Amino acid sequence: MTYQQAGRVAVLKRVLGWVVFIPALLSTVISLLNFIYSQSKQTQGINAVMLDFLHVMIDMVRFNTPFLNIFWHNSPVPALGQGLSGANLMFAVIYILIFVGLALQASGARMSRQVRHVREGVEDQMILEQARGSEGRSRAQVEERIVLPRHTIFLQVFSLYILPVVIAVIAWLVLKLLGLIA
Repeated sequence: MTYQQAGRVAVLKRVLGWVVFIPALLSTVISLLNFIYSQSKQTQGINAVMLDFLHVMIDMVRFNTPFLNIFWHNSPVPALGQGLSGANLMFAVIYILIFVGLALQASGARMSRQVRHVREGVEDQMILEQARGSEGRSRAQVEERIVLPRHTIFLQVFSLYILPVVIAVIAWLVLKLLGLIA
């Protein structure tokens, strides 16, 4: 892949990463809010006071974000104790899409940095080639020798493999502290 093609692919990866990341994040957050909302109705005791506050806050957020109604009505609400039900599976897929979007964006950013570095190197090489006079190579000859490797999103180890586990553990701890899971 030439560095001009790599530049276009880098921009495409970055845009696609944000297009995947933002809806997946919104859907996951709204799914968790709907889960807390549904669990807050069933709790008694001292936790009920805190969950009533969360219940009111979630109602307020839902009321003030009518532009997100597509997410409020269609995001899957995870159900504890039901294994791999349809809602749990969809929630997991959407959760993973958050990190796929982040990995796409990071891969595109890395490619973009490499393309910028190569472009500067070509400009520097052209100055040297012009100094050689008639025996120097043309820009087309210099550019045709440049081949950039393809970058896969699977090399983004932190954002694709470590971060989802860390966030899931933190979410589990928060839900455990709220008393929403046993």
